[in-house]
Amino acid sequence: MLVSMEISPLQGRTSGQKAAYLIQYYKQLTSFHSINEKKKMKRYLTIFVLLCTASTVYGVHFNYYAGGFRANYDVYAWNSPFFDGPWSQTQDGTTSTSVSRSSTSVPQASFYALNDIRSETSTNSIRIQSLSIAEGAADTGAAYARARGFNRTQNALTYGLFYRIMPDANEQVGDDVIVYYNHTANIPVSIGTTFLRIGGSGTMDHIAITRGQLPPVTGEPARENEVLRFPDVNVTNGGPRDWFSGIHAFPALIGDVIGIFAENSTTVEGWGTMTGSIYSTFSMVLSVRTVLLGDSDYDNDVDFFDLANLAFNWLVGVEVVTEPPPDTDPPEPNPMQWASGGEPREIYGGGGSFDFSATMTAETAMDPSGGIQYEFQCTDVGGFSSGWQGSPTYTVLVGGSGQGLNFRSRARDLLGNTTGWSSTLPAY
Repeated sequence: MLVSMEISPLQGRTSGQKAAYLIQYYKQLTSFHSINEKKKMKRYLTIFVLLCTASTVYGVHFNYYAGGFRANYDVYAWNSPFFDGPWSQTQDGTTSTSVSRSSTSVPQASFYALNDIRSETSTNSIRIQSLSIAEGAADTGAAYARARGFNRTQNALTYGLFYRIMPDANEQVGDDVIVYYNHTANIPVSIGTTFLRIGGSGTMDHIAITRGQLPPVTGEPARENEVLRFPDVNVTNGGPRDWFSGIHAFPALIGDVIGIFAENSTTVEGWGTMTGSIYSTFSMVLSVRTVLLGDSDYDNDVDFFDLANLAFNWLVGVEVVTEPPPDTDPPEPNPMQWASGGEPREIYGGGGSFDFSATMTAETAMDPSGGIQYEFQCTDVGGFSSGWQGSPTYTVLVGGSGQGLNFRSRARDLLGNTTGWSSTLPAY
């Protein structure tokens, strides 16, 4: 049992000194002559091996906390002296809601709208599926048709849909978990406009996932509570098919309240001659798993960064003959540089007008401590940033072409010494 081993806080040292202490001791293992010291070091290395090989535990689930769904349509057909509408309907629900209407009585002008949104929960995940359809036709210049609607995470009491992360039999409130968020949007027919957003102009203008934001929410969620944030996605006359997807992760605790703020809407509207049709689906899945034991920096890998973190607070009962001075030098080059030909640029994935990515490569950094990690930051949209990673190359799906999103990069070593940012360049 880990609790029976000789570990206790390491006092009186800076973070860099503690990390250097453990690393130096690790390197000098074969040079020790004391059998007791070798046994103690073997004990600490055994702890680290256990941390590296511990399996992920599943079973955490979502429990409904507050909020719900709202579906709406607004339709109208007119060709004098005939008209149908204008009609509108809004309906709320906790786990699902659906509204629809078809035109019936106007020659050479018609509409159809359907908006349906629902959720499904399993042991370890929550899935939200939204379907929005808008169709309109006006066959002469004097005819008019409109079909529009939205699905939204909202009810009469609050914007957003909220779930609490609950423990299973093996966990307790306060345990670390990672929440994985996966979204997919598919527009197989696009002669009109579809939007992915929340609220609308002047209120909430983006998709957001929050942690710790409690209802009721009557406006935009607090920025400090947003763990994931994505801009509007607007598709206008996008062709026969468009789609995009993404997977993101963020740390949380069992007991946290997670909020989902999103809207999917479609619009077809105009005077004749006009025919428009939008069939748009949007789905998101949030799943939870406990943090890998020893993964103190939440990168889904137990490595020497976690070994250094272990040294920050633990390890006692061993002595090193000579302790190296603390390493405070960042990797080279400092500031970080872009690799030759690695400046941010746009690439096309071949899957439609929203299948464009930004790709970039930083210069390979060098540092005696090893364990180099790189970070790529989008200064325009935080959701397109990488976080710390081991590869000097980064590619992220950004959606539409020609946005000119700006990126910069930096690197850090095993002890957390960080370079300055590279130059900020747009991806075209």
